Amino acid sequence: MKLYPVSFFLWQSASSLASQTGCKLPLARVKRPLEFDQNSQSLPEERNRSTSISILDRNDYSSVGAQSFPLTLDTGSSDLWVISNECKTADCSNVARYSRSFSLNLSLTQMPFHIDYISGSVSGIVASETISLGPYRLISQVFGLANSTEGISFAQEGNSGILGLAFPSEASMIGTNFLRNVFTALTDPYFTIVLGSSLDPNCSSSFTLGQIDDSRASSLSDFFKIAVSKAGANDYTYWKIPLLYLTINSTRLSLSPSSVQGVQGSQIAVLDTGTTLALGPTRDVQAFWVSVGSAARNDPITGLWQVRCEKAITVGFVLGPEDSSHEFALDPADVNWEEGGSNNGWCLGGIQASDEVDSGDWLLGDVFLRNVYSLYHGANSSSGPWIGLISTTDSDSALIEFRQKRGPDLGASSSPAIQLHSTTLLYAISTLCGFIGGVVFTTLFRARHGISGTFRKRKQK
Repeated sequence: MKLYPVSFFLWQSASSLASQTGCKLPLARVKRPLEFDQNSQSLPEERNRSTSISILDRNDYSSVGAQSFPLTLDTGSSDLWVISNECKTADCSNVARYSRSFSLNLSLTQMPFHIDYISGSVSGIVASETISLGPYRLISQVFGLANSTEGISFAQEGNSGILGLAFPSEASMIGTNFLRNVFTALTDPYFTIVLGSSLDPNCSSSFTLGQIDDSRASSLSDFFKIAVSKAGANDYTYWKIPLLYLTINSTRLSLSPSSVQGVQGSQIAVLDTGTTLALGPTRDVQAFWVSVGSAARNDPITGLWQVRCEKAITVGFVLGPEDSSHEFALDPADVNWEEGGSNNGWCLGGIQASDEVDSGDWLLGDVFLRNVYSLYHGANSSSGPWIGLISTTDSDSALIEFRQKRGPDLGASSSPAIQLHSTTLLYAISTLCGFIGGVVFTTLFRARHGISGTFRKRKQK
């Protein structure tokens, strides 16, 4: 049973907030090294995130009880939690930790929470606190005080928790989640995200609430609009949209049927800032890399797809309904991911297989989101929730820049090694930031949370 005791969660000056046009939080990128470990049995981002997006002056933008923290901004989860100073595990060392303040309220529930991720878990108690973000402040916002973490690796990054921006139905903690409070207060309920190019050290990134980054667009009509899907659920859960097919160097790669319960036809993609790479079904990802030919290989030790670092692959994701879709191109540098490290001239593929995803068929993480300006709009009186996308990558310019940095393609053809047009052939082939208002963009590959103890058990892709 989902409880939303709205009387506990009030915006200070909510009426004045609603009259605001919104706010923009500028971000700057912080690179963190990521080793390509051939002997590892896990995806690299499970061991060490590679990048984050950092705001220049965190104290002007965000706080929890007047304390500022770097947090993972995550469109793929719904809860806000922060590491407590009572956490003594290794994951909690060398990071900013929350100390109880006069505004902390533990009397709401005194209920524990536990969240399991593929790469670790977090446990603690539910509380409420004054949360500031830019010019806005929430009084008694529900959040989790994390007293124990394991395998999260925040100690390696300096992050102190997660701010989830998925729908309230997926929240693990009772009370009104952050996104619901924000959307209730804003006149036009939406936020936008720009992730700068992987090759741009300044990142040119931003996070906005209730307004558009005018350096990227002038109005909502500039965006390609896609209705959010309830696929596999009775309510809106994650930022899901239809994925029709991929293109590889202009050749269509059809996809297998969706594994999401009740979905007929196109697959379902989830836009997820908390995931580094693009993750899809094993059979489709294998078909993708086989089509690249001898320039790609599946490492027998790690099980990860690698690609020759000089190999340029132009990939497009075709999103939206069948009668109105649009192709969004990826920079070859995001498909051939040199940031993952080089292993004797082999780089990590930006598209990897994961059959652990159950919220959709694909998680489109930062390697996709760096190539679009994305808008996440809540439901209102005229429509349900929708996603808006504007392509920010010019394929021709991106290819030229890739060649300048990586050198010539040594003997590989410019077209796929095999032509893929049907699911029949597919079956034959295979079975980020420091602070954004105190919120950090980092890469986090995981299954979504499973709630135990007092909370409901849930598995998320």
